[in-house]
Amino acid sequence: MFRRRPRSSDTGAVAAFPTLARRGLPHGGTHVLPSIGLVQQLLDEFGLRHAIDSDGDLIVRWEKCSVYFFFYGDQNEVLQARLYLNRRFSVDDRGALTVLLDEWNRTRLFAKAYTILPDDGMVSVCAEQCHDFEASTRAQIKYAVAMWIDILLRFSDWIDEQI
Repeated sequence: MFRRRPRSSDTGAVAAFPTLARRGLPHGGTHVLPSIGLVQQLLDEFGLRHAIDSDGDLIVRWEKCSVYFFFYGDQNEVLQARLYLNRRFSVDDRGALTVLLDEWNRTRLFAKAYTILPDDGMVSVCAEQCHDFEASTRAQIKYAVAMWIDILLRFSDWIDEQI
């Protein structure tokens, strides 16, 4: 009754998407890849002071936290915004923090939150957002970065209220 349409190639629709996506976007959009320069421009447009740290990472600092921007992938197409709380905790508190962060992760779609244990032996709390922007416009990247900063700062406020 239902017949499968033959494919024009063995690559399938998923493999064909990147080729189709690169042809251009409706309404004149142009694909761009995230870069330190682009994210700096966006932060300037948001009125946020930023700096490059000694490791070459882009950072925005607030009273309770700092947000770093990292770039991954062959073309730096994957952008990550990672929040580090300034407040540090004893290793003895890690279990309670994990339960609290599990609540956040269970009740929110994003950002993912977790603990880390740096070399100094104190527990840090992080939250992060990440996306592959290989086929995105500047406007899409700008929107995502704005949303990420908003939710990361909301997380910072939420964790501060919980502890």
